[in-house]
Amino acid sequence: MCAKLGIALIHARPYRPQGKGKIERWFKTVRAQLLVRLTSDDTTSLAALNRRLWAWVEGEYHHAPHRGLERNTPLEQWALDAAGVRFPEPGMDLDDLFLFEVLRKVQKDRTVSLNGVVYEVDAALVGEKVTLRFDPGAAPGRPVQVCHQGRPVERAKPVQTYANCFVKRNRPAWTLDVEGPAPEPAPSRLKLRALPEDSGEGA
Repeated sequence: MCAKLGIALIHARPYRPQGKGKIERWFKTVRAQLLVRLTSDDTTSLAALNRRLWAWVEGEYHHAPHRGLERNTPLEQWALDAAGVRFPEPGMDLDDLFLFEVLRKVQKDRTVSLNGVVYEVDAALVGEKVTLRFDPGAAPGRPVQVCHQGRPVERAKPVQTYANCFVKRNRPAWTLDVEGPAPEPAPSRLKLRALPEDSGEGA
């Protein structure tokens, strides 16, 4: 996700807590100023807790002077630095950027497996490597995005085992045909009437 947005992700060095000082200071402030004031109503659900956190951040935290900001408030510092902030381009789907990606090879029955669920993809992708893009928090069995050579191809749905038993795959043409009634067998070229009658000779 960071690469797609052109952001360099830099991790703090091991055993160097100075690199994470700001976030640690944030957690300390949250514990000292917010958690101690939570009521039972604030913790009835995640939505209620998020509302309380949002109200505290917008109503108090952003208006309090910070020593790390030379006694400016976060809102004042934002006003000074906002011109240098780079925003995503208009029309960019931010939810799409947060999808997880895994590489899979399409099996001969044109299926791929993801987290124990088998998905069916286009027959033309048999033997190819595809990228599956999905939301790990979504309900199991939801369609996943299939990309081939960096381009979205389709949204694959889970295989319906029963219906899949009646799908005929023509490998040379890479097409699918749903089997109907069994075709009549071709007539045999061997005609019994044309066989010479057994005259008993050669016994």
